[in-house]
Amino acid sequence: MTAIQIYDTTLRDGMQGEGMSLSAEEKVRVAHLLDDLGIPFIEAGFPASNPKEEELFERLAGERFSADVCAFGMTRRRDVRAEEDPALRLLASSFAPVCTLVGKTWSLHLEKVVRVDPEENLRMIADSVAFLVGEGKRVVYDAEHFFDAWRTDRDYALRCVRAAYEAGAGNVTLCDTNGASLPHEIAEAVRAVAATGIPVGIHCHNDAECGVANSLAAVAEGAVLVQGTLNGYGERCGNANLTSIVPNLQLKQGHDCLPALEGLTEASHLLAELLNLTPDPNAPYVGKNAFAHKGGMHVAGVAADPATFEHIDPAAVGNAREVLVSELSGKGTLIGHTGGSLAPEAAARVVERVKELEHRGFQFEAADGSFDLLIRRETGEYQPLFRLEAW
Repeated sequence: MTAIQIYDTTLRDGMQGEGMSLSAEEKVRVAHLLDDLGIPFIEAGFPASNPKEEELFERLAGERFSADVCAFGMTRRRDVRAEEDPALRLLASSFAPVCTLVGKTWSLHLEKVVRVDPEENLRMIADSVAFLVGEGKRVVYDAEHFFDAWRTDRDYALRCVRAAYEAGAGNVTLCDTNGASLPHEIAEAVRAVAATGIPVGIHCHNDAECGVANSLAAVAEGAVLVQGTLNGYGERCGNANLTSIVPNLQLKQGHDCLPALEGLTEASHLLAELLNLTPDPNAPYVGKNAFAHKGGMHVAGVAADPATFEHIDPAAVGNAREVLVSELSGKGTLIGHTGGSLAPEAAARVVERVKELEHRGFQFEAADGSFDLLIRRETGEYQPLFRLEAW
């Protein structure tokens, strides 16, 4: 299958989410975390948009990575030559071998935000890309709000991405910046752009809960680079979630994305902890409950053959199976929970006791110690460790 390049923008786009904040030192740690996963492109952010970013790039310059660190910026200002634009000159002087430029595509932005003539916008795109390519940088061009532009004026949207490509951009990333598009809309536009021979990338936001689906649809139509963030962190509803996209592409469709995925769960949880967030237990692939089985019928099926209720081997992404004990459990669940040491008759008694207690409001799913004591009491193996003298 096709090799798909993974481009992580957790350190920039991911940090735009509410409550997201990492020190420069912590960002360096995250960069190494991403590098250890084998992600080839790590976007670090604006080299000097604020003191923290300035310190970050100084620190990153002294580190060693297998990945290419990417510096992010914008096309030149209107009425300013690219080689005289301070922001572009800063990118050119950065140690980062890859520069990612974002530029306008949608007429609404040209009219209401930057107030730039459409032809001048095309020159801004081409001049900026050509300048950085001339400075020895590999350029990834992000066509902001591409799909909104596609719905408004397809010809002009194509002219924008063609201007970047003809000026030397290695990839042109089509951005669903406000997350408004649905998979069939993404597929149609990507198919048309890929047919021109332009190497297409895709970057989707998750405002319509379609970030992952839209990214997969784009790859199916010819996108060869996928941008997103670990755990889907980002502004508003977040970015396309790489912890779901990569396993879907690699394990389900056979695309070559990363060297191995066994470290994915650990990386996902570590990033959440660095951000003082609780890892999402229900996250696909990497969540604690991603392979948790509660119903007795499901547990029995997994015991017979894991493929009956697990769509992949949990170990493939560094996760593990969980068997939850509740009023839905059967004897098989308890016998499996105890490693086969519980006799069927005792298991039946424990099941009935669990049902009785959960009916009264008790819960044993996350109380392994309490459940172990219950088993001991029902099997006569309980030895009290304390004797109550007074209360």
